[in-house]
Amino acid sequence: MKLVVAIIKPFKLDEVRQALTAIG
Repeated sequence: MKLVVAIIKPFKLDEVRQALTAIG
């Protein structure tokens, strides 16, 4: 389970960052 979280967490953070840069 931790491995899955380790893969999903950075991906989500990257998605949020991209969304913020797209808005800003």
